[in-house]
Amino acid sequence: MLKQIGAVGGAVAIALCWPFATGQIGEQIYLDTVGKYENPYLTISSESYDRGYLNSDAVSRIEIKDEWKPVFDNEGLPTVWQVRHKVKHGFMGVTSSSELVLDDELKPVADRLWGEGVAPVSFTSSTALSGKTDFNITMNPLKYKNEEGAQADIKAFVLEGTVDAKGAGEFSYHLPQASITTTANEAMNMTDLRGNGKGMLDGQFWIGSQDVSLQHVSFQDLASDQSVEVDNVVLAMNNVLSQPDSKSGQQVDLHLTNTNTMRIDKIVSLDGREYRDFYFKVAFSDLNYPAISRLGNMAEDIDDQMTQAQAEEAALALDLLVAKGLKFSIDDLSIVTPEGNVKSNVNMVVAPGIARASENMAQVAEKLTGEINLILPIKLVEADPALHEKATMMEQNDVIEKDEQNYSLHMQIEGDKIILASGDQLPLAMLLMLFM
Repeated sequence: MLKQIGAVGGAVAIALCWPFATGQIGEQIYLDTVGKYENPYLTISSESYDRGYLNSDAVSRIEIKDEWKPVFDNEGLPTVWQVRHKVKHGFMGVTSSSELVLDDELKPVADRLWGEGVAPVSFTSSTALSGKTDFNITMNPLKYKNEEGAQADIKAFVLEGTVDAKGAGEFSYHLPQASITTTANEAMNMTDLRGNGKGMLDGQFWIGSQDVSLQHVSFQDLASDQSVEVDNVVLAMNNVLSQPDSKSGQQVDLHLTNTNTMRIDKIVSLDGREYRDFYFKVAFSDLNYPAISRLGNMAEDIDDQMTQAQAEEAALALDLLVAKGLKFSIDDLSIVTPEGNVKSNVNMVVAPGIARASENMAQVAEKLTGEINLILPIKLVEADPALHEKATMMEQNDVIEKDEQNYSLHMQIEGDKIILASGDQLPLAMLLMLFM
């Protein structure tokens, strides 16, 4: 049953990849949009467009690209899909509604899961003369149960938002509840999934913000009554482009700053241990945008093994990225465990000015500065024999300190050496050996 859901879910995923072309004004813009649409996983073409005075009917053809076809074939999924659009021409704009066309093999599956004649997913849009489009994508409620005990109950998933003629926009989505039980007596229950975003896709990167929250999710083994439970998850991502000041007056490359945060109120593990107040914030700052974009684009083109040309191109992009300098920080990584509080933060800076780093990565250490701080409860360390052994060795070498409750590590990094809290200095390579 889950494989059947996956088959139709695959169709839904393909439909959601549609670039909102059906809301564009006029047949020629629609055809131009289809012709220019680029995606590393699929191609989109116009199969037909019957234009009328007040209404038009169009059919788009979506085909999985060759490198991804084996993945769909192995799961029993079609590699060619059709989306049917009904377009209404108004005085101030165009409205359209779209549905995924199900073939004779998938239609009976959809009828069992969603109800006879009910489309699994629908897409409506309204486009003004300015090119601004409001859209709504709805995955209808699904409810199913078979004789083997597998069942699924998923409420309606709704994604809606606005996109302008330049591709910038905002969106939000909501899934109130989802419950799935497998024939292996395993169950997943999820409550109140929400998300939103604002910005635009620029090549490989979303420039703007995205936020996701989840009230509760649990994974349960019904045979043993063991479960993993997670409460109140909040994720946030923010990508910002900035133009650094140029003292010479010359135009300089854009910089990308990427910030990601995660907060979880409570986690209950299989053995019943409870962890609270997990928080994580990591940031990559001052990344040379042309360099990171080149590396991102290359990642889509590289197969199992890089060619000589690809290796040379990657080396040039890496050299540019490092030469301009970059920053990495974990502002806070903390959690409350049954044994006590864990706290840590890391800051690293690679100063600009390194030439041809790909030929000699040791140069990076010469330009590296930063600090590392870590506090671990003694009870937590002693519960893991391997970790306890390393902690004891590092304490004997005065790398970490120990008080009545915690182990603590505080160090500065300056080039190829580390400076401990005591003021002692060690080669950076020795620290790496101690952690191995």
